[in-house]
Amino acid sequence: MFQLLPAKAWAYFYQYNEPSHIAWALASGYGFSAPWPNTPVAPTAQQPPLYPLLVAGIFKLAGIYSYPSLWIATGLNALFSAITAVLILKIGKRMFGPLTGVLAAWVWACWLYEAVSAIRLWESSLAALLLAIGVMLLPDLANSLQPSRWLLFGALTGIAALTNTTLLSVFPLFWLWLWVGYRRQGRSCNKMLLASIALCVLTLLPWTIRNYTTFHRLMPVRDNFGLELWVGIELGDRTSKSTIVRPFPRDFPLSDPTEYNRLGEIDFMENRGHLAQAFIREHPAEYLHFVGSRLVKYWTEPPGTFWPAMSLLAWLGVLLAVKHKGMESVPYLIVLVMFPLVYYITHTFPTYRHPMDPEMLLLTAYAVVSCLETMAGLLRSSHVRA
Repeated sequence: MFQLLPAKAWAYFYQYNEPSHIAWALASGYGFSAPWPNTPVAPTAQQPPLYPLLVAGIFKLAGIYSYPSLWIATGLNALFSAITAVLILKIGKRMFGPLTGVLAAWVWACWLYEAVSAIRLWESSLAALLLAIGVMLLPDLANSLQPSRWLLFGALTGIAALTNTTLLSVFPLFWLWLWVGYRRQGRSCNKMLLASIALCVLTLLPWTIRNYTTFHRLMPVRDNFGLELWVGIELGDRTSKSTIVRPFPRDFPLSDPTEYNRLGEIDFMENRGHLAQAFIREHPAEYLHFVGSRLVKYWTEPPGTFWPAMSLLAWLGVLLAVKHKGMESVPYLIVLVMFPLVYYITHTFPTYRHPMDPEMLLLTAYAVVSCLETMAGLLRSSHVRA
C-alpha cells in the first residue's frame, strides 16, 4: 500500500473502477447507479451490490474519491486477506496436515503478487475470504445437522453471490456434495439443506426485487453476462488480428459510451449479448479457439510469474487428495473445475483468479509436501537396505 497508493492513486485505483463509480453515485444520493463515467446517472445492475455499498460507506465516512477513503478501502482489503491467511492455516492443518497449512499460509502472506492483488479496489479479497469460510465450514456441516451451522452456510452463500456472482458456480455444488455424503452414510440432511437454500434465497430476494421493480426483468444479481461475452469475443478477435492489445473494445462504455448512452443499460447489455451469440453461431471454431486460449491464460498468467508451475502443482495436489482422501477432497476439485468456467466462456484477467487462490495454494502446498515426504521415505528405505 505504501508503495502503490502514493504513486498513481487515481489511475491505479479509481479511474476505471466500476464499484467506486457506483459508490460515488450512492454517496452522492443518486442510488445504485452509473458504473461508468460520461454516462447518464441511471440505475444499474452491472455490479453485485455488496462491495459498491461498502465503498460508498467509506466515501460517506472519509470523502468521495478521497485519499483517506482509498487508504481505508485498501486497508480493509488487506485485513480481509490477513484473515484469509489464518483460515488457510486452519483449513490446511485440518485437511492436509500442519506442514501444508503452514506452507500455504506463508506463501499467501508473503508473496508480493498476492499482496498487490489483495489491495486492488475490487471485491476479490472479500470473495476469497467468503470462499475460504465456506470451505472451512464444510467438514462441520458434513458431520453435524446443527441448524445454526446450516443456516450460517445458507446466509454465507447469499452474501457470496451478492459479492462475486461467480461463486454461485461453486456453493450450490457444495450443497450437492453434502447431500451425497449424507446419502452415502444412510442419513438424511434434507430438512437442513432446504433450510440453508431457503435462507440463501431470502438473502438474495431484496436485491432481486429491486432489480425487477427497476428494470422489469428477473435478474437475481447482475445483468452484464451478454456484455462480458461480447468483450471476450472482441478482445479475442482483436488480439488474433493485431499486435496491439487494448484493455477494452471500442464500444465498451469506458472507451466510447455513445452506444450505451443511446440504448440504455438493459438494451445495451442485450444487444451485446446478441452480437456475441451471432458470432458464436457463425464462427464456432474461432470461438472455441478463444475459449482454449483463455483456458491457458487463466492458469498461466501473468507472464513471468510462478503461476504455470503453481497451477500444475495445484492440479497434482487435487489428484493426490482425491486418491488419498476420497470424498473429503471433492470440494477442492469443485473449486478448481467450476470457478473458472465463466471466464473461459467470457474473458479472463489474472486478478479474476484471486478468490480461488487460497484453495490453489493449499493444493500446491499439499503436492509439494507429499512429494517431499515421498522422497524422504525413499531415502530412509535406501538407507535401511544399505
